[in-house]
Amino acid sequence: MKKIALVGVVAGLGLLVACQPAAQQAKAESKKEGSTAKKLSKHEKFKIALSNQDKFQKACSNPVQLVPEGIDIETFKKEMLKTVKFPEGGVVGKNVARGEKLFGDPKKGGKSRRGNCYACHCGDPNIIACGNIGPSLRGYGKRGIDPKDTYIRIYNSWAINPCSVMPRLGYHGVLKPEEIADIVAYMHDPNSPLNK
Repeated sequence: MKKIALVGVVAGLGLLVACQPAAQQAKAESKKEGSTAKKLSKHEKFKIALSNQDKFQKACSNPVQLVPEGIDIETFKKEMLKTVKFPEGGVVGKNVARGEKLFGDPKKGGKSRRGNCYACHCGDPNIIACGNIGPSLRGYGKRGIDPKDTYIRIYNSWAINPCSVMPRLGYHGVLKPEEIADIVAYMHDPNSPLNK
């Protein structure tokens, strides 16, 4: 008798699961596997991140628009500026050498994939292997740019230039605020190879 009741309960649960919408069923299955679930691959994490875009990322991901549809540019910039976290010691760090390494100076062993500025920008005039997607940063410290603006641009470039292709290195947690401050120190230091 107990066996028949157990079979009935199991069959009833199966019918209930079969009637759930696909999304709920997938969610239920992932909860079931939660305790024994494997780590997500980079590809799976990327797919999840793409599906979880906020309204600003969705607007910038639309390839047919020059200006994000339905979003006021000044509001966009203000919202992005709210995401910027400033370091306690100020926007100009104290460790210029670490800033240079994070910037990615190949002459100094800076093979950093975290800053990797040379992928898109030219810096030290003695280094000819540099990117041209972004503007040249040669002589950057002599341009009179406020270090706070440099910090904001590196942390979340969308706060200055909405939908910019520059990686939002602080926003996405690639660099910590103190590391960005050290890159700012390197870029603004008069003795930096960028400024000679």
